[in-house]
Amino acid sequence: MIGLADCNNFFVSCERTINPSLEGKAVVVMSNNDGCVVARSNEAKALGVKMGQPVFEIKDKIRAGELIALSGNHLLYREISLKVHDIFRRYVPDTIDYSVDEAFLKVDGIPIDLLRCIGEEICSTCWNEIHIPVTIGFAKTKTLSKLVTESCKNSLLRVGVLAETDDMHNLLRSVKISDLWGIGRRLSKRMYLSGIFTVADFALRDRQWVRSNFGVNGERSWLELHGVDCIELNHVSRKIQESISETRTFPYDVGDYDFIRARIAIYSADCARRLRAMNAACRIVSVFLRSNRFHPERGKFRPEISLNLPNYSSETTGIVDAAIYGLDKIFRNGNLYKRAGVILSDIAPSKSIVGSLFDMDTSCEEQHCNQFEPRLMKVVDSLNNNIGSPLIKLASQLAKEHPGHNDGYSSSFQAPSVYE
Repeated sequence: MIGLADCNNFFVSCERTINPSLEGKAVVVMSNNDGCVVARSNEAKALGVKMGQPVFEIKDKIRAGELIALSGNHLLYREISLKVHDIFRRYVPDTIDYSVDEAFLKVDGIPIDLLRCIGEEICSTCWNEIHIPVTIGFAKTKTLSKLVTESCKNSLLRVGVLAETDDMHNLLRSVKISDLWGIGRRLSKRMYLSGIFTVADFALRDRQWVRSNFGVNGERSWLELHGVDCIELNHVSRKIQESISETRTFPYDVGDYDFIRARIAIYSADCARRLRAMNAACRIVSVFLRSNRFHPERGKFRPEISLNLPNYSSETTGIVDAAIYGLDKIFRNGNLYKRAGVILSDIAPSKSIVGSLFDMDTSCEEQHCNQFEPRLMKVVDSLNNNIGSPLIKLASQLAKEHPGHNDGYSSSFQAPSVYE
């Protein structure tokens, strides 16, 4: 058996942890540029608000006070996500962290009759410690456990265990094929043309027919419905990622260098913090800018640059300096940009890196403290821990709220040419 633990309406639930007055109210969280809905409370769903719906379509409800719309606070969501996943790991032998609000629970060796009790304990702990509601479904495969979790949400149950064949048939008949994990909108349309409207219709088809019509991925979904666990997801729980990125879409087309420079500093600092959380360091810092693809008359600009650091590093100051130096290389006055981002790559565990002889920190008395984990960064991370917004920031991170506002920044920044 395997379980899927899913945090209910996660972004909204996170907002309610810092603002309890939102409990019981219709709340939505908007995307980075406040353009569309990315999370909804149950009350917002009851009002007919759809996932991905443009915000301008629900402006009347917001103005009338029927609906509360919040901008996303992704630093808060990430911090709470780490706490939730830590709780999951307390109760089961192993987990696969599938997303910020979902994890597959490996329960090998645990008797089936204890799974419901364990699931209830996990849900209670998540609610009592961090006030996040969680739903868990247990079944023989990942696909089935997802179906059980969704069924429990619809039935307002916290935990479900799918072990009986009759229960499985009833569940599959109640789920539309478009709601099956791994079946997208395009594939579901093809299935409609073949007379497949529910998950049960799909499961009753011949395996060879499924493979010939829907390929290997379709066959894997079919096998999962028949109790064969064949979807591997171990890669999503890698402690060391191949790259870390932070990108955002601006609310307006922006040509203000100072505004974009501050944003690049914020994205770089967040990437550096996540890098240290993995006990890793990077060698390559990439920066990119994008113009608004919906306004081609303003010009199509997609500049980007990658810089090699002198040594592997996870220090915020060094990574921010490199990113701003890259921005200076690609930014052009007179152009308008809609999106910007920073990517860290060539990542390796800190302990496996041999640094330069001239960079060694001989003053550090503790063996685990070396040039890749300076004590200053550890202190800053400890001060910034467990809060939604960083307490300690670089001056270059103090972004302006509106492009064009003069906040005293100078665009004459000169970074060392060592990155070349």
